[in-house]
Amino acid sequence: MSNPSRINQPRSEPFFDGFTRAMLGAMVVFLLAIFASASYMGHHKMEAAGTDDKVNNLATTVSHGEHHPFIDLPGDSQLGAFSIANFFVGIIVGYQWLRLFGKPKEGQ
Repeated sequence: MSNPSRINQPRSEPFFDGFTRAMLGAMVVFLLAIFASASYMGHHKMEAAGTDDKVNNLATTVSHGEHHPFIDLPGDSQLGAFSIANFFVGIIVGYQWLRLFGKPKEGQ
């Protein structure tokens, strides 16, 4: 027999359920691949001139100072890393939307 007092209680599900852990794991694997390829390219002095390098070089000539990124990834690797991270964070936030922001009120 079920306990009638537990029928109306909300289910307590962990925030880091299987789906969220799988998405975070996939994001980490993709980001590690991007960082590993960027490290390989940097170690072997490979060029991957992308849009960011052109913008940074233009900013360097205008400001008369050298740019120093937090994490230096060659070419458009930085754009790819941010895109991958934002993609997976968007999936996780969409999946957890009601838990994060609540259900809409009746009549709205």
